[in-house]
Amino acid sequence: MQVRFGRPLLPREHGAWAMLLTPPLVSLLALGPSWSGVQVMLGWFLAYAARGPLEVLLGQGASGRAGMARGEAPVARFWLLVFAGAAALLLLPAVLRRPVLLLPLAGALALALVVAFGFALRAQQRALLSGLLAVTGLMAGAPLYDLAASGQVTPAGWAITYACFAFFGGSVFRVKTMGRERRRSFFHGLSVAVHFAFVVGAILAAALGWVPALLPLALLPPLVWAVVCAWRARQEGAANLNRVGMSEVYLTLLFAPLVVLTVRVPL
Repeated sequence: MQVRFGRPLLPREHGAWAMLLTPPLVSLLALGPSWSGVQVMLGWFLAYAARGPLEVLLGQGASGRAGMARGEAPVARFWLLVFAGAAALLLLPAVLRRPVLLLPLAGALALALVVAFGFALRAQQRALLSGLLAVTGLMAGAPLYDLAASGQVTPAGWAITYACFAFFGGSVFRVKTMGRERRRSFFHGLSVAVHFAFVVGAILAAALGWVPALLPLALLPPLVWAVVCAWRARQEGAANLNRVGMSEVYLTLLFAPLVVLTVRVPL
């Protein structure tokens, strides 16, 4: 029997990759290196990569949208075995050492299944809700790293998780403001209000000593950009989605080091 390798069939949603990579990488840089943490982080990446060949075999995207991985079934079966097998080799020993890792892993899997099979809701509601649920599941990378490294989610780990959820949850609103919802003024205001609420939440948590005092600063750029997106949607109408995507990339590259600095710099 001939095994067909082909090229790796990876998920093609660039935004989801940013959401997957950023929380554990920020945790690595902010909390310090840990072999156990890196082991779980790599297993987490490979488990997500397995979504690509799985989509090919199931014949649908994980969120029912275009942009899913494409390829032949024999190639997909090979890469599913490679990705899933490598993920298991990395994650299973870590789970045996720290069974608490099962909690975020199981939660992320449950949310992925909910997103994959959709909701009995109107299309607009489903798109917004599925986006927020997908973000929630992908944020598990931060607590996974912290749990693997220290056996608990430290206050700094919770701060990173909150900041990443606020940033990427906000990105769902920012992108929709410039795209599908560009003609709805109510949605523009909702986007700005959501970003403002995240900043206020960070300020309150910092005042109570739950998160680093400087953490709210990391959430100011996405708030400002949400205001800009709302203004541009009203003034310019249809946006170039490639430019919207690149603006989110640049914003992520600004946000990630800001979070690292706010966690590591003591006051």
